[in-house]
Amino acid sequence: MDSSLFELHLPTLTVVVCLVLITAAALMTLVGLTQRVYRGFWWWTTAQWLTTLSPVCLLLRDLSPWMLPLSALLSLQWPLMMLAGLRRFHARTRFPMPGWADPVLPLLGTAAYAAVWARDASDMAARVAVFSLFNVAGYLYAMWHVQAIPGWRLSPYLKAVRLFLIGGAVLQAPRLVTAMQNWGIPLSDPQHIQQPAVLLGLVVAVMVSVYMCLLLTYERTEQELRESHRQLRELADIDMLTQVPTRRHFNEIAGAALRLSRPESAVVLRIDIDHLRQLNDLHGHAAGDEALKLVATHARALLGERDVIGRIGGDQFVALLPDMALQDALHLARRLVRTVAQAREARGLPGLSLSFGMVSVREGETLAAALTRAEQALKASQHDEGRQSRPCRDSMSL
Repeated sequence: MDSSLFELHLPTLTVVVCLVLITAAALMTLVGLTQRVYRGFWWWTTAQWLTTLSPVCLLLRDLSPWMLPLSALLSLQWPLMMLAGLRRFHARTRFPMPGWADPVLPLLGTAAYAAVWARDASDMAARVAVFSLFNVAGYLYAMWHVQAIPGWRLSPYLKAVRLFLIGGAVLQAPRLVTAMQNWGIPLSDPQHIQQPAVLLGLVVAVMVSVYMCLLLTYERTEQELRESHRQLRELADIDMLTQVPTRRHFNEIAGAALRLSRPESAVVLRIDIDHLRQLNDLHGHAAGDEALKLVATHARALLGERDVIGRIGGDQFVALLPDMALQDALHLARRLVRTVAQAREARGLPGLSLSFGMVSVREGETLAAALTRAEQALKASQHDEGRQSRPCRDSMSL
């Protein structure tokens, strides 16, 4: 095919490329202005706009001979500006090279391109060879740094970025080889190593990069949403003061544990800190909080792996003790009193007392029914003067 046909349509192709690149850069800008984005996003957006100016300089090359080196610089900056965005997007990563080293490659490439162009403007193969060499180096340099990001193998989008950068270097390789072979040789048809391939490759690179930037932003948003969901779930499941399950979560896990227990082999133990309100009034809420944390901490330490404890009220805890008899549960309650008393004295906290209500879960009885009976036993322990003689109810002072 006659090369004049390519020359005739090359300006049209360049205009089309400009329009596509402007659309892509505008899309990035719109997302940045209307959606939540993260550090580094605007570096990626800037990279797209600067890349858009590269074919614009080609269109304006008749205005100044320096438009060609400027076009080369604007094209060579792309992988390094994208890397600058990744540095900020993954700010905690220790990259192999410092950030100030990133501009070295495109600046050296532009200087070499300008030197070759100034020495012999007609040696197009030399210019293309220099441009391709530094373009390949930029892609590989950026890929090297992507591999330094912790967990990149777990991120499909970072793996896609790495693959894209490798592909960009590989696709430039044949053009580099062809240009090197023709270095210093006048070309009858220079277009096969110069602009059409560059422009089309530029369009593909930018469109893919825009897609990947948006995917990386989406991945980060998805990660934050999962973490927020986990934290909300934790807030709903765990009492933040005492670090034991809330009433709802206790009912879930205790119900499951009870279904796995042998009939009439589990004990429900209710624990109440007596007169917590008076303790708050006399010594402040900090003292009351310390009392709650003290009881919860030592109760968790005494319970076994299968035992479940939760905070079900302001001053009340409940524990499910699978495969335990009432006498053993009573012994555990007394051990709790002793350990809390020792810790309270060591910390110089005000005196307090604990009341217990415990029942053995009957065969076929639900957790809710057992909890109700344990609450009744607790109330009886707080009002019955003869509670010390009853194994299912006890109250002890510290």
